[in-house]
Amino acid sequence: MSYIFNVFKEFKLPLMLIYLYTLVAQLLFLVEPFLLGKAIDGVLAGSYIFLCILLFVYVIQNIFMYKRMVYDTKVYTTIYNKIIFQYLKTDQNSHASTKIARTDMAHNVINFLENDIQYFIMSIMSLVGTLFFIFMQDVATGFVVAIGIIPVVFIVKMLYSKIAQATKVGFNQYERKIDILTKGDRSEIDTFFLRRRKIMISGSTLQGKNWFALNTSKSIFLILALIVFTSGKTTLTQGQTVSMFSYLNQFLISLLSIPIGVETITRIKDVIGRIKAPY
Repeated sequence: MSYIFNVFKEFKLPLMLIYLYTLVAQLLFLVEPFLLGKAIDGVLAGSYIFLCILLFVYVIQNIFMYKRMVYDTKVYTTIYNKIIFQYLKTDQNSHASTKIARTDMAHNVINFLENDIQYFIMSIMSLVGTLFFIFMQDVATGFVVAIGIIPVVFIVKMLYSKIAQATKVGFNQYERKIDILTKGDRSEIDTFFLRRRKIMISGSTLQGKNWFALNTSKSIFLILALIVFTSGKTTLTQGQTVSMFSYLNQFLISLLSIPIGVETITRIKDVIGRIKAPY
């Protein structure tokens, strides 16, 4: 596995630049609900200053996201090729089926760099940033949504071992695919794809239960937070209400990145382990 880390070290500066683009874009994203609230109140009062500022923020954010999207594909495709070339030099003994499966599965590592890490960066910033703005507007509401972390962590802890097992079984099947097809035994092929279907259904069911539990928790805490925020307040403006709702919703959505992160890291650990120890 050392050669994988060596490849990452070789591309450290390009990766840092990509994540810098993401960081700036996410910082701008965090101030959008605040500016939106100010813009709404301003327009209702006949002022367009904050609306112009909001438009400027949108433009700058889009520029940084565009730069990241154009640049990252060049970097990640080069990293993928280097990982594959090094793997094929190291693994001289595995069956063709295993090699093909592992080179395909290596895309998980690249997807992790290209999509997941950036998603986690944005989610962490969103969790911290939105909670800051919520507390800034109303402390009691901030405590209500912060408590929402507890059921999310509990659900993740309860499902983690099942997610890890489902990932391992799925990849084990995938490594056998080419060998089964090459043999041409109709019975084995039917058995293989029937088992593969059951594995996929099991994984999808697990994800569905996970999604249902988390989104139910999200909806409950969103309603509770809105009740606490609006309770007893007679001077709230439309802009303040829209801004707070946006931050509350974004914070609770960002909480869902925790189970997604667990699934992703489980998958990446399994793939790297297979590439590290060919058999």
